[in-house]
Amino acid sequence: MVSAAILRFDAQISTFRAYEAGDNPCYRCLFREPLPPGLIPTCSEGGVLGALAGAAGSIQATEVIKELLGIGESLSGYLLLYDALAAGFQKIRVRRDPDCPLCGAKPSITGVTAHG
Repeated sequence: MVSAAILRFDAQISTFRAYEAGDNPCYRCLFREPLPPGLIPTCSEGGVLGALAGAAGSIQATEVIKELLGIGESLSGYLLLYDALAAGFQKIRVRRDPDCPLCGAKPSITGVTAHG
């Protein structure tokens, strides 16, 4: 899964390949629990720079192509942050959580629910 999220002037992009052999984190390793409804403003409430959606979407599409072709350096295990106001990127290493409720040694998430 190649994930991209935006709000206001910030974007975050990552690739999740947790079920392959190796030490790749899953989405729950990074975002352990769903946030309570209403905590984060919606795009219409908080605003989104329209061009940022295109920039994040282009990076997301590039990551999908790289994954399909098996070329380049994957974002799996990293969170790419883009600050449009500062015109800067930051790449943060994300490690697999051995206690993750989805992919850890003793998973507690075993199905899909409406709330996470």
